[in-house]
Amino acid sequence: MEESRPLSLRSFYIAAGAAAFCMISSLVALKFRSRGFTKKKKTMSCHCSSSRGHDGCGDAGNSGREISAAPQSRDSAGKDKAAAAERQSGASMMEQLVPEITTHTLSYLDYTSLCNLSMTNSAMRRAANDDNAWKALYHKDFTLEQDDLTPTNGWKSYYAATKAIVNVNAEFCQIVRERSLPAMGRFWLHANYVKCIHSSGELNMGFNAVMNSWASAFNWGHGVALQIRDVRARVSGDMAWVTMKAYIDLESDLFFMTNVYEFHEGRWHLVHHHSTLMTMDDDLDQPNGLA
Repeated sequence: MEESRPLSLRSFYIAAGAAAFCMISSLVALKFRSRGFTKKKKTMSCHCSSSRGHDGCGDAGNSGREISAAPQSRDSAGKDKAAAAERQSGASMMEQLVPEITTHTLSYLDYTSLCNLSMTNSAMRRAANDDNAWKALYHKDFTLEQDDLTPTNGWKSYYAATKAIVNVNAEFCQIVRERSLPAMGRFWLHANYVKCIHSSGELNMGFNAVMNSWASAFNWGHGVALQIRDVRARVSGDMAWVTMKAYIDLESDLFFMTNVYEFHEGRWHLVHHHSTLMTMDDDLDQPNGLA
């Protein structure tokens, strides 16, 4: 009996040690297994969210991708709607206006501002290129005499052509002020059909005769303070004519001038000039603005 007790205690200790070892081994194995599962889960989640339609991800990967992509898609859709609303807000104001109101609004702009407006966006380009807007601007800057005119290429093109010929005519007036015969020679077309009639009434035909008449005119005095007003221009293809009233100085008589231009080799040339003295009766009830 005494020898059986130590044996039974020894067996108990061995069994308890084995059980403890098994428990420790099980805990260690479970710990490493849980770490591996977590790492694998993260890898699958990241892999599925970054790769569309990759084999082996399963339903869990697809659902994770859908969940991670949903906020991004909502944010992107919101930004797109906001951008579209912002773009539309600027265009809708002009597009929803009655055409007459749009034309009246744009009539307050000058030539440069209207051209700059047409380069902002498509809606502003359509509004700024409206033919009625350019017709109103033409009447404001030039004349109402051509209200019934229908330009072949539209009022915008006609406005640009008229502005160009008015600038050319202003160059002619500056040459007269400076009394520059070489500049006047470059200004006229070198042709035998050009004509010049000064206020004396003498007709000069051909380029050489015209230049001689201007040489005599420039020798009349030491300075010419030419001022013009009531400029009226008309452009038709390669021809243009300008009428105006002119003063040599404020104390002199009033002259009526007509210039006819032809377009040759990329520029306008003067081919006809007619100047005549106006009486006081001819100047009654006429506009007095200087051009």
